[in-house]
Amino acid sequence: MKKISVIFLLLLISLTTVSFVTWKKPQIAENVSTKEIHSDFFDVLLVLLDPYARKVINKEYPSRSYALWDAEILEIKRLTGGYSQYDFTVKVKYDTYTGPFIFNSFVHLT
Repeated sequence: MKKISVIFLLLLISLTTVSFVTWKKPQIAENVSTKEIHSDFFDVLLVLLDPYARKVINKEYPSRSYALWDAEILEIKRLTGGYSQYDFTVKVKYDTYTGPFIFNSFVHLT
């Protein structure tokens, strides 16, 4: 029994040593600009706001459509001063069109 315990202990020590030696630090994203990070964040925000924007645009301009790839976030404001509050106002510009991509005008939603 003592021999099995010693073998188990040696096996455990060798496995932890091997995993410690071969462990690599997580890669930190290098050479990623803040513009790229904000671009991803803005894309997610546009997707989350899409149902609400579609409802407003279809109500005001029933014959127009828009595409998310052509939308632009103009401004994001935090309504309250504290960082534990999550109330924001987002101002977005949507390029609307009718038919097969006939450009009409901009629609600014807040």
